[in-house]
Amino acid sequence: MLEAGARDPYHAYREAIRSRVCAVCLDGTDDAHCALASRERCPLDALLEHLVDAIRDVELRRDDAFAAAVEARVCAHCTERDSLGLCRSRRDGRCAVAAFLPLLVEAVLEVDARPDTA
Repeated sequence: MLEAGARDPYHAYREAIRSRVCAVCLDGTDDAHCALASRERCPLDALLEHLVDAIRDVELRRDDAFAAAVEARVCAHCTERDSLGLCRSRRDGRCAVAAFLPLLVEAVLEVDARPDTA
């Protein structure tokens, strides 16, 4: 589950993602609480800064290869990659970035569209 913090500059993004993504995530409960084992950290939380920054940058550039560009910038920071750079989660169909990218983009762009977001 994404952790929210009072001084977290990504707090609004965490909340928007919690609303859009956690509610439909297979590792979540019906009320958008995380059901991952307590020892596991949600990959969306672990990679949040990279996700938000990549989505914002790529959206501003209107890159034709939007998904590939975001995934390339984010996946480089993922701990699921093996020594060859292949992702075990993506291979097994468990990659949260790949599965929820459209919802992640919507959440980030929703927050950026708010007048109170700098």
